[in-house]
Amino acid sequence: MTTLKRRTFIQYLSVMGAALPLNSWAKRFKPVADKAFNFMFLGDLHFDKLMHHDMDYLKEKYPNDIRQIENYSRITRDNLSSLMQVSKECANETDAKFYLQIGDFVEGLCGSKERAAIQTTELINYVEQQKFDRPFIAIKGNHDITGTGAKEVYEEIVLPWQSKQLRQPVTSANNVYVHNKARFILFDCFNEKDGLVWLREVIKDHKPDEQLFFCTHIPVVPYDARANWAIYIKPQQQQDREELLNMLAEHKAIVLSGHLHKTSIVVRNTSKGNFVQVAIGSVIPSLNAPIKNHLKGLDAYTTDLTDLEPNFTPASLQLRKDILAKEKSFIRHYEYADFCGYAAISLDQQNEVNLSIFANADKQPWIKVDLTKLFTA
Repeated sequence: MTTLKRRTFIQYLSVMGAALPLNSWAKRFKPVADKAFNFMFLGDLHFDKLMHHDMDYLKEKYPNDIRQIENYSRITRDNLSSLMQVSKECANETDAKFYLQIGDFVEGLCGSKERAAIQTTELINYVEQQKFDRPFIAIKGNHDITGTGAKEVYEEIVLPWQSKQLRQPVTSANNVYVHNKARFILFDCFNEKDGLVWLREVIKDHKPDEQLFFCTHIPVVPYDARANWAIYIKPQQQQDREELLNMLAEHKAIVLSGHLHKTSIVVRNTSKGNFVQVAIGSVIPSLNAPIKNHLKGLDAYTTDLTDLEPNFTPASLQLRKDILAKEKSFIRHYEYADFCGYAAISLDQQNEVNLSIFANADKQPWIKVDLTKLFTA
């Protein structure tokens, strides 16, 4: 007797004209063929509990972060389980092959190596308790290595965890993961000098028939008020930045990023062509949080983006305006909104890439985008 896989059975019934009571996710994704696949994309999580922190340490070293820690602890307690549950349902229904989490999976700032180890181990246990039954790939974020002992914990606990998830040896945050005809460059954006040297070598292995994903916690292209929070954005780094931008365009990369806790889709032009950048965050303030400041179109990409956060480091205002003014002539597509959630990404047999972004823990997408078509913007 021949056994049909669920997706093969769905394809068969579809051809025969049968009506299937599929749920909302399955209706929005094409059946997956042999070389095609889906994966889940999560932004910053900032897993946290107040008990993870030495409060005296915070008061002395990071007094301005206490309110943020209290908020992230609340979000972890009240909203994270809903996000995990709905993303798991989506992953199951679309047969997602793995999760990609873009960094800041923990809040950090614990005050000692022992406390940092507790926080990180609890996060890993929490992920395992979700029973995703698929790898959970996590990029290095700044909070994951911030605070006393955090860097040591990353090396001693996180890297072995990621080795198991990637099913390959992992000795640093710079890694390459290949699935079907897609190559994922997992970039350590906190080791910029060595990272670029490493990138020059590993990107040579990218094959023309593969889709390249460049996965970085900090975005490459600035897209909101915090325009100075981008890779190689400092004036003295412009040569390195130009090299990175050209490499990404030459290899038609899709950049996946986080860090800013905002949602954005940008196409950036270079002398080598275009590349696409997607940014999301997954720190959901409430399950019915509103979508704010939705901007779309090239006319929205101006120095006025600094007005989105008028109180953000006034001393850097002119620098940020200068960065946005310089970038504007290279932007070919721009969409932005202030909300957090999760995303699902699919690649079909022709390596065409489709993105669905979900606000908060919603089951209906806020937006669906054919990322492959954006390369010709």
